[in-house]
Amino acid sequence: MRVKPWIFIGILGFLLLSCKSDKTNLDPQNVLDIRLKNDPERINPLIFPNPMAREVYQYIFLPLADYDPNTLVFTPVMIVEMPEKIRIDTGHYAGHTALNVEILKEAKWDDGSPITGHDYAFTIKAINLPLTNAKNYRQFTHSILDVQVDRSNPKKFTIIVHKDETQFLEVALNVEVYPSGYYDKNSALSTLSFADLEQDDSILKQNDRLIAFAETFNSAIFSRDSISGSGPYKLTSWSANQNITLHKKENFWGSNVNHASVIQGPDILRFHIIPDELLAITQLKAGNIDVINEVSADNFIALKNDSKYADNYSFLTPSLIKQYVINLNNNDVILQDVLVRKAMSHMIDVDNIIEVMERGMGRRSTGYIHPEKETYDKALKPVAFDLDKSSSLLKQAGWTDIDNDGFLDKKIKGKSVRFELEILISGHELGKKIALMLQENAKKVGCKINISEKEFKMIKAENLKTRQYQMVPAVVSQDIIRWDDLSKFYGPNDTPTGVNDISYHNPVVDSILIALESPLQDSQRLQLYKRFQQITYEDVPMIYLYSPVERIIVSKIWDGSATLKRPGYLANTFTLSHLELSKQ
Repeated sequence: MRVKPWIFIGILGFLLLSCKSDKTNLDPQNVLDIRLKNDPERINPLIFPNPMAREVYQYIFLPLADYDPNTLVFTPVMIVEMPEKIRIDTGHYAGHTALNVEILKEAKWDDGSPITGHDYAFTIKAINLPLTNAKNYRQFTHSILDVQVDRSNPKKFTIIVHKDETQFLEVALNVEVYPSGYYDKNSALSTLSFADLEQDDSILKQNDRLIAFAETFNSAIFSRDSISGSGPYKLTSWSANQNITLHKKENFWGSNVNHASVIQGPDILRFHIIPDELLAITQLKAGNIDVINEVSADNFIALKNDSKYADNYSFLTPSLIKQYVINLNNNDVILQDVLVRKAMSHMIDVDNIIEVMERGMGRRSTGYIHPEKETYDKALKPVAFDLDKSSSLLKQAGWTDIDNDGFLDKKIKGKSVRFELEILISGHELGKKIALMLQENAKKVGCKINISEKEFKMIKAENLKTRQYQMVPAVVSQDIIRWDDLSKFYGPNDTPTGVNDISYHNPVVDSILIALESPLQDSQRLQLYKRFQQITYEDVPMIYLYSPVERIIVSKIWDGSATLKRPGYLANTFTLSHLELSKQ
């Protein structure tokens, strides 16, 4: 195998140090070098479930169950079997759901102590303690009402889930479990009950022990300096904005477990933080990088067609469970008319965007549900680029050029309103291209589009949250979960803290979303999902563009495959190719 001269000295020194302290038997040649676009900032999934951080922490932390990257079936990782849903008929939790769970006998933490239900209970408490920065996970696990650990066997425990939780297995089991003895050395949460978490926040915020726990848990101590999980790899070094190194664990408990999440392929996973794509590709060509994902379409195609290099790499293009859309403010004086929203959707040549920007690597969207999912309504057709149709719809909506200035006007509530909209973009190339295309095409039918630019976090805080906007391009990132969260379209969620930031209101959709919260047969649930898509297809609460594919380049000295799971591959499943092994 090749030696990487630009990092060899540092690696050798680090390995010698590791061998001295940990007495590891790692093969310094069995190293998978991966490019990261940015420093992940923190490695603590509960308080920072950032996509960039996920590329690293998924090898350190494990949930009780996860989706198999090949079959996409939700399967056990750290538990004996998938629990059955049991309806509780008596007692305090009558009407709710119980899941009896047993953690694998061999599952243990890095210090050799067993992984138990107490660790799981601690994790859920840490998430739901309002003092921790786990807001995103709290939204996911709010329906877990209690965790009851078996006193005679702490590997066994019961999870009580709210009766209306439709994704009860994912909610209960697809959460990274933390070692309570490591993250809560003072046992601050051990005497805190789930009922205590239902108290007024002000009471909890007066508890000094809980305050001290939360401050430490939220800090860099447990996000950069001191990290421990049940996964197959451990963090061994982190140089900010340079590199992150993970070593596979010695005598790992999961060596005989049949799940991709626990595989230990490479001895070392080394992430190189290289924001510049051209520099990353140069390092790939030089043999210093083995894996690059999120490659631009032009560079991906160029390298694939380059006879000098193409035979040295595998070019992977898994689908991504995300979509590009344009958020529309449905409460805006102009955009509140469905005919106008339909007209806007015909002004964008999405097929041209896919062909030019993605070099043909993308799939048209027809709604909020991703095309790869079983809930997707295949009967719906992508909206065609058609400026004549736009003009017709606008005329039907009462828009005409009253003052002959080239732009459409309409009297709304007695006042003459010019058809003029603003699209807010955050500086990304795709957003700029879409905005410019929309601006040019809209002008052809008498509509003026102004383009404004600022950081997306500012757009989110100052515009989306306050509903002070008209159009904002965005990315909808979704998980592999079977039943998508559709609360963005629920009318009552149109509040400053609610997720309905498009101000969409349709009482029929509201009734569908309420019905989806009840226990249903799969066939009934599928029908409701299809009905939701049909209504939102006609209402056009947002403009649906397309779903991109991931573009990953992997050196052929490694055998590895792509997956729908983010980030499109699992580095821990990669192995040195037979050809490469024969050289050693």
